[in-house]
Amino acid sequence: NHNNNNDINYPSPRMPDVLQAFADPIQPAHELRDICKKYGIEFVSYSTLGTQHRNNNNSNPVLGSRPIQQIAEHHSRSAAEVVLSWALQRDMSVIPRSSQHDHIRELSNMLITDPQFLSESDLFEIDKLEGSYN
Repeated sequence: NHNNNNDINYPSPRMPDVLQAFADPIQPAHELRDICKKYGIEFVSYSTLGTQHRNNNNSNPVLGSRPIQQIAEHHSRSAAEVVLSWALQRDMSVIPRSSQHDHIRELSNMLITDPQFLSESDLFEIDKLEGSYN
């Protein structure tokens, strides 16, 4: 009789290779990213540009934040390029989404030519956005 559960060969537990989760400068998912780093799991960020935070004015507190705008102006880049570079330089993979061909082209070009253009001081200023939106 083989109805005993002890006779069943269950597959051994395996860590995932990738974890996809929400992360942006306001809510950077430190705990999840730390766990991923500890276990060698690639962290893939979605909603990195902060569109989920839109308020009653329909403004985006990530892309519209003063530090992001100032850094973008300093580097002659868009706010989206700054935020995506921040994520890449903070060891996240990203899945940018857009229905506008110009945005797709701009972000693709940035990823190919110079995805990590931010200085340590730029990164520090962006990191200070954490928790800045309720």
